[in-house]
Amino acid sequence: MNKVFYRLLIITSLSAEIYDISIPENDTATYNYAEFRIRINEDINTVRGIYWFMHPNNGDSRNIVTDSAYLALVDSQHFALMGARIFNMHMQTGIGDATIKAIDSIAILSNHNELSIIPFFINGYSWGGQFAYHFANWIPERIIGIITQKGGYHNTEFAENLIQIPILMFVGENDLQYRIDNLTSIFLNHRPLGAKWALAVEQNTGHSQINDHTYLNLFFHSIVNMRIPDIINPFEPIILNNLSDSSAWFGNQISWNIGSSQCYDDNIDSSSWFPNRIIGEKWQSFVSDDSILDTSLCDDQMGSINIITPDNIILNNPYPNPFNPSTTISFNVLFETIETINIFIYSIDGKIINKKDYIHLKKGEHQLQWNAQEYPSGIYFIKLLYENKKFVKKVVLLK
Repeated sequence: MNKVFYRLLIITSLSAEIYDISIPENDTATYNYAEFRIRINEDINTVRGIYWFMHPNNGDSRNIVTDSAYLALVDSQHFALMGARIFNMHMQTGIGDATIKAIDSIAILSNHNELSIIPFFINGYSWGGQFAYHFANWIPERIIGIITQKGGYHNTEFAENLIQIPILMFVGENDLQYRIDNLTSIFLNHRPLGAKWALAVEQNTGHSQINDHTYLNLFFHSIVNMRIPDIINPFEPIILNNLSDSSAWFGNQISWNIGSSQCYDDNIDSSSWFPNRIIGEKWQSFVSDDSILDTSLCDDQMGSINIITPDNIILNNPYPNPFNPSTTISFNVLFETIETINIFIYSIDGKIINKKDYIHLKKGEHQLQWNAQEYPSGIYFIKLLYENKKFVKKVVLLK
């Protein structure tokens, strides 16, 4: 009989609960051990996703759940944070089933039943990166996106299930050649088929972990905001949005030029894919080691391109949505202090029913709670104005 062992830790100072759970082997599983640790912010009513940092071979990433930088990142998107200690991470060992069993058990223990159906975002280093790739191919409908950092044993067979999943792949210029060849060949074989993937070569490095957390976090925020629908039902699986090439950007692996789908004139079949300009520019800065100052082939066409520009704002999806009677409106200032931001709330007939002005906003996440107790059920719109740009989100009040 397959037993599940768990222990519950409550960290009052962090307003969070941390769950440790171990799934032992059974007659069909051969992974040796599978131990998981999940942290859930107790201020979050409904968890929207699970951010999983996966360790290298013979590693242990469970302590990630106390890392303050990761906590701030996942809390801003109302995600749980997970680490693990797994030996023998090949999918044929039964580790996929063990992972789902662990999540399902924690869903019951935590009273967060949505854990059993919400999607994952996986960031894996070395062997953990190739595990993320294989796990995503095993259960693609529950994968928002993945980051694979310098793994070397990704399955080179055609991965049809992964074509629509955004993947950010890293290789080190001075890493072992088989690791470089493995990821490069997979990338080049799948991009002509429309894979939403980017390949980033880190100059003058070997097998070290990626330290550009701004790049990693921007990729996470962009993919989450684009793939998770504005309105979700916590009792039903989230149907993730597929991303279109029509609003994508692309990057040449040799020249490092980038451009939008409207103006990019290199071969997109061998180019990296980005969800928007800001991720394209971060890729360009990363792979060129900040040696390129001319950031885009498309500056003269900016007026016709619907993108998030690098000067600074991401408006996150309001949460919860639908809501009653209050929802949290949050946005991130990405790089530098912003002088003025205006947030408006409109009724469906276009009337302004609420307004909030901000001045001298520093880098980081900012939140606004809107209590709609005095308003009737219906559709409302959140509009953020910054300089000459506007960002809009739809919310539904259900009473």
